Amino acid sequence: MAVMETVEKIISTGINIHGATKLEDDLTCLRASLPNSRLVINRGEWGRFKNKDLAFLLTQLKDITYDTEDLLRKFDDQVLRQKIEDTDRSRAGQFFSSSLYRAKILICGSKTRIKDAQDKLDKAVDDLERALKPLGLKMEKVPHMPETSSVIGVTRVFGRDKERDLVIEKLGVCSMIGCDNEQDQMIESPHVPLTRIGGAARAKGKRAAVGTVATSASRAKQLKGESIRARPRLAQAKFISNVSVLPIVSIGGVGKTTLAQFIYNDPRVEAHFSKRIWVCVSDLFNKTRITKEIIESITRKEYKSSNSLDALQCLMMWPNANDEWETFFAPLRYGFEGSMILVTTRSPDVANLVASNNCNPFRIEGLDRDIFWEFFKKCAFGKQCPESYPQLHDIGRSIASRLCGSPLAAKTVGRLLNTELTVQHWKTVQNKELWELPHRDNDILPALQLSYLHLPQELKSCFAFCSMFPKGYSFERDEIVGMWVAQGFVAPEGSMRLEDTGIRYLDDLRGRFLLQTDTNCLDQSRYVMHDLIHDMAQSISVDKCFLMQDLSYQNQRRMPHAVRHMSVEVDSESLSQTRDIQYLNKLHSLKFGNIFMFEITWFNQLSNILFLSLKGCMLVRLPDSIGELHSLRYLNISRSHVQELPEKFWCLYCLQVLDASSSSLEVISPDVTKLINLRRLALPMGCSPKLSEISGLGNISLLRNLIHFTVGTGNGRKVGELKGMNQLSGMLTISSIYNVKSKEEAAEARLIDKQYLQALVLQWRDQPVPRVMNDDNGVAEELRFTSLGVEVLTIFVGSTGGGRMLQQASSSIRRSNTISCLTSICLDNCDMLRNLDQFLSPEHLPSIKSIEIRLCRSLQSIPVGSFAEFYHLQDLKISWCDNLVCEQAMVLPSSLRRLYINKCGGLDKSFPACLQNLTHLIALNLEYCNMESIPIGRNLQLKYLFLFGCSELSSMEGLHALSSMKYVYISQCTKLQQVEQPFKSDMLTMEEKEEHHKFFEFV
Repeated sequence: MAVMETVEKIISTGINIHGATKLEDDLTCLRASLPNSRLVINRGEWGRFKNKDLAFLLTQLKDITYDTEDLLRKFDDQVLRQKIEDTDRSRAGQFFSSSLYRAKILICGSKTRIKDAQDKLDKAVDDLERALKPLGLKMEKVPHMPETSSVIGVTRVFGRDKERDLVIEKLGVCSMIGCDNEQDQMIESPHVPLTRIGGAARAKGKRAAVGTVATSASRAKQLKGESIRARPRLAQAKFISNVSVLPIVSIGGVGKTTLAQFIYNDPRVEAHFSKRIWVCVSDLFNKTRITKEIIESITRKEYKSSNSLDALQCLMMWPNANDEWETFFAPLRYGFEGSMILVTTRSPDVANLVASNNCNPFRIEGLDRDIFWEFFKKCAFGKQCPESYPQLHDIGRSIASRLCGSPLAAKTVGRLLNTELTVQHWKTVQNKELWELPHRDNDILPALQLSYLHLPQELKSCFAFCSMFPKGYSFERDEIVGMWVAQGFVAPEGSMRLEDTGIRYLDDLRGRFLLQTDTNCLDQSRYVMHDLIHDMAQSISVDKCFLMQDLSYQNQRRMPHAVRHMSVEVDSESLSQTRDIQYLNKLHSLKFGNIFMFEITWFNQLSNILFLSLKGCMLVRLPDSIGELHSLRYLNISRSHVQELPEKFWCLYCLQVLDASSSSLEVISPDVTKLINLRRLALPMGCSPKLSEISGLGNISLLRNLIHFTVGTGNGRKVGELKGMNQLSGMLTISSIYNVKSKEEAAEARLIDKQYLQALVLQWRDQPVPRVMNDDNGVAEELRFTSLGVEVLTIFVGSTGGGRMLQQASSSIRRSNTISCLTSICLDNCDMLRNLDQFLSPEHLPSIKSIEIRLCRSLQSIPVGSFAEFYHLQDLKISWCDNLVCEQAMVLPSSLRRLYINKCGGLDKSFPACLQNLTHLIALNLEYCNMESIPIGRNLQLKYLFLFGCSELSSMEGLHALSSMKYVYISQCTKLQQVEQPFKSDMLTMEEKEEHHKFFEFV
């Protein structure tokens, strides 16, 4: 914050100029001390592995540093508060304002606090530096990982073929089908798969997890050609129950879950068991969640009833293992004979307990030394040839020998070595004292801690913060990055947005294998932490992060006073009886992991809270005291029952993220425009449209997501509100553009500055209006949407106008030469549009992949002869353009995958010739097209065919190809006698059906 601005605010409280200057100098000095204290903390983290006595001094300095940051943040937040609240006040009003009163109390009472904070910080720094000096630590600058990792992306499992086949044999599968050589592949990739199992997998941890519940096909669903002799060998053993339990046991990090996945996805196992379920139980057991997962995996439907939750117990983390395992297993004993449960666990005691029906625990060790060395080389050298660095081999073998054959350790340490392929760097890692610390046999924790110590300082904070979440927690990308930004962990880098820097941090941690992509997420936008990595994260953040998974801490020790981040994972009833949560004023983060219903009475104690998650809470209204959390940056009330936010909530001027998605929120206050630091606002579907009706949205200039902006005519509603909102990303819809009166007003939007937008929808009108749009006012040209770097552009004009507008757009394209980023364009309801020959030019749209033209009823000409030059075009949809006149046949590019033509005048004459060379076409939809024949065999790879109302169609070449298609529908093609109509065949999966039907606009 500017020094003069702070001084002015201090003077306004009544302090004289000398006192104000002295106070500002003290604040500046205190701020300047923080970078050095953080540097000493970083050195202390290295030193504590040499000298355990440093732990107390390190914790003390961290605590004092955080307190100092809290104090400075209070000053900054109060200055911001006074500035906002005084904006619309008179001078006299400012003098008597409540914010000024609070500022006086804060400033007048802080003279000694600032001095005390400075003295404490200086002393703590000196104490730790003196203790570190004899250790002779030499700190080197740690670089960030390159954005593109040379290691990530290898996908095969390494050296577990023998173990896989032995376990499959124990499952009784090999005796039926025999081993498939195609599966005898070695995993060369240092990628630890987290579980992606047929859409039903939810592996988020490994400890004492139900790995696979497989129901034998011999009873549930006999395979075609299967003989009785092919039944599992286990059926010949002495059965205690119908269901056998086979445990896989080993130390952490050697690949139990990877092996279980390898087995689960083996074609022999898939063929043998008709039902397969993957369930994971981490350190935190949630009986309801696990039980629902089992039921939903079987039924593929959401399970809402709670009637049978007690009847169907599930695996839990058990202090009294005998009782709880027996309770879980009891209802499963009488399942189909030959069914199996495959369990992975680190604990030999658990393995011996759960094993049944002569299934002795299957123990796996670390990888064989030679195999492990080959794997380690791939991790350490990446894309480089190991033979090019012979001087590193002996050092590498020495390091590899300390990793207990653990693939996880190989990946984390190997990635660390990969950052610098020099003898000096590798010897530095080899000679770290961390290796010499006492630890259990086969313990890879030192190797993982070494990876943490080599993180840049800002990444250490981000990584440690993740330990407040329970094992197996799946972080959504924007969610975790938003939390880091809210905590101040993300350092500004030039003009780069903080969130973009945070995503680079995330990629960096993923590149070091400290976080991994959650493979349950199809778009790879979620991340998880391996259990052992989580253990390591907790070990280094024990004085900072606290995960409350039960209330036993009350009987053993109180919550550490220095804790800044806490996750509460106990049930609502237990928590409501707890009255002893201390040091709330220290907390920066508080997350509730379970649904709670009790009234919160201690919000006002969270004086330094930055992140608060009340996700799923049952409260209908939050207490007024939430308005006192002046430091709050991130509030999550998603999936909650909250219907309305208190009036004082809109005075949380420092708020950066409000996540109310899928909540019951009904009202969004006009005062939302006071939240000038808001960066992300996620609203439920019913509430989101109301945001666009609020005046003055331009005040929230840092907002990154605004789905809809409706142009109005009054103050605060004009298109100029978008002028400063240059952080907008994702998709933006601007509607009612007809309210823009002139090109000068249109220019105020400054769309050209919205460099982060990916998709833009321009709607001139949502519905017909009495007056005709002024088509000559230059609005389209001044919006300059053709100069944007968007990938997706949709233009909806409405029932009138459009011709002049797209002529202006074509002129803009010609002047800018090309729209190289545009991959998808949709022209919708441009009723007066007549010609697209210039607009749809391959020269101007070189990257286009999708073109859609619909309800342009006056359209007469499109450049059908040039379509073949759209070399990347995959989807083409033209519908309800009745007046199209095509003087030449349409020629389509061979890249086309989906084609939809519906009632498009003269375009009919292009068929069937335009289909001849479409070797990649998989989906064809023709409605009300008057061609006489179409080829569906030959070179076409059609999987989806829809023909409707093609009255002149009389023949189909390659009719035999219908049998190989996944979806066929033919109806009301009156002259077609080759098939009986309506003809329908549907073999699409649910995912395929949703994809195709969405594209073809079926309901």
